Amino acid sequence: MKKFFILLLLLVMLFAVAFGGAKANGGYSIVVNKSYHLLFLKNNGKIVRVIPVTIGKGGDSETPVGNFSIVSIVHNPKWYFNGKVYPPYSEDPENGLGVCWIGISLPSYGIHGTNEPFSPGRNRSHGCVRMNNNDVKYLSSVSYIGEPVKIENGEKDNISEHMKAINMLYDIENFLGGEK
Repeated sequence: MKKFFILLLLLVMLFAVAFGGAKANGGYSIVVNKSYHLLFLKNNGKIVRVIPVTIGKGGDSETPVGNFSIVSIVHNPKWYFNGKVYPPYSEDPENGLGVCWIGISLPSYGIHGTNEPFSPGRNRSHGCVRMNNNDVKYLSSVSYIGEPVKIENGEKDNISEHMKAINMLYDIENFLGGEK
């Protein structure tokens, strides 16, 4: 009988993860435009937040293009890099993942914080999409397992659409996370 209840509890938890996250968070999706070094958080197709990002520096460190989904969200992650293990950022500011790792469905790639706060807007990562720690904290608070993530090369020719995004990026409420 005890095994039955444990199995039932596991099934309920799996169901909640599989179906509850998407319903609770509505139509959120993430689009990364590599051309503009911007991440667009959308809800039902409408841009609700614009975040400046760092992308891969090219060559073997190119940020991949394609359609992915979020597979993990880890706060205070350890960083395994070049044979070394870095403790969480709060313990070691050399941790290049910053305060949060949002893994995507392409192994070893994700969206994460940074220990280089002036890097957004540049090509400096090893292929991941990184952003300032306050931005990744916010993104992780509204993101969910299974959320669509599109990374595109982007084009710099749709100026009116991008002017709306740039205007939103510099909007003080957006910049301060809704605080005035």
